[in-house]
Amino acid sequence: MEYHNLTGQVNMKKYFKQVVFSLVLAIVGISFSPMMTLAADWGATYNSATGGINVGIGSNGSMSGGWQTSNPYNLPSGSILGILSNLLFWLLAVFAIMGVIGFVLSGIWYLLSAGDEGMADKGKAGMKWSIVGIIVGLSGFIIMQAVSALLSGGSKTF
Repeated sequence: MEYHNLTGQVNMKKYFKQVVFSLVLAIVGISFSPMMTLAADWGATYNSATGGINVGIGSNGSMSGGWQTSNPYNLPSGSILGILSNLLFWLLAVFAIMGVIGFVLSGIWYLLSAGDEGMADKGKAGMKWSIVGIIVGLSGFIIMQAVSALLSGGSKTF
């Protein structure tokens, strides 16, 4: 389906929005497909002594959780520094993925500009700021490693 403006030219902006919307809708549709959840081995077991049913976290199936605790309060063991470090590394990975996706989408936008200067400039600016974001994220990773090494008395070359 092509969109034409009054002069008969294809309106690439509407076409690009339709393509991006279709891709996002397809990815979301596949992600929430019932086949992914129905094919899982939940490992449901019945405990005749207590009358309880074990499903998911703590069960023996492939979908069992990773919260194996040995303390009576059922809290995960680990230091606050370890939890914060893992959270920061996770956020860093998310931002890196977002930066790469932003760069790819900006490149597609630039390629689909088809001579439209405004759209080409937006694509160039998006690529530039995606690169800046990736550089800032990587420098954040390097700074986190350096501070961790310096404060823990580890390697001076981190």
